[in-house]
Parts: sequence; structure tokens; C-alpha cells
Amino acid sequence: MQDMADTWVKNFRPVVIKLKDGTTITGKLNIGDFPRVSDFFKKSPDQYLVLSDAEHSDAEHRGMSGKVVIINKHEIMWAEPEDS
Repeated sequence: MQDMADTWVKNFRPVVIKLKDGTTITGKLNIGDFPRVSDFFKKSPDQYLVLSDAEHSDAEHRGMSGKVVIINKHEIMWAEPEDS
């Protein structure tokens, strides 16, 4: 049996995401088979996205980096792809 992790397409892109509560999170988003970050947001059926190597800008989480953060897409105000 093939390991499920071996079947995932790994296509990480750096992004900055601003949430409705004002928190800004920087991290790496695996957009998989999608060619662009915007395509991932428009066409992915998943309600949640996962950021790896995440870093928060809010005071409560400041200084915490390298974390994995799961974000509900409905809580996002905007997202910005960064240069790789």
C-alpha cells in the first residue's frame, strides 16, 4: 500500500494572511496542483487552509514561529502572496 503522504503534491508558496480579528499571519501555503495562490483560494473546495512555518503578528502569539496554523477561509480579510 502506498503511503498517503507520497501522493500529495507539495507546492508551497509564501503568503501573508490578515484575519477579521486583525491578526496577520505569515507562512507557507501548500497550493497543491493549483498554479497560483489566487486559484487555490477561488477553486479549492476546502473550508480550511493550513499554513506551515507560520508566524503571528498579534501580541498574544508574537515570537512564536515555525508553527502549523489551520485557518477557516471565512475568517480571512485578505491574503497576499509573497515573492519566493
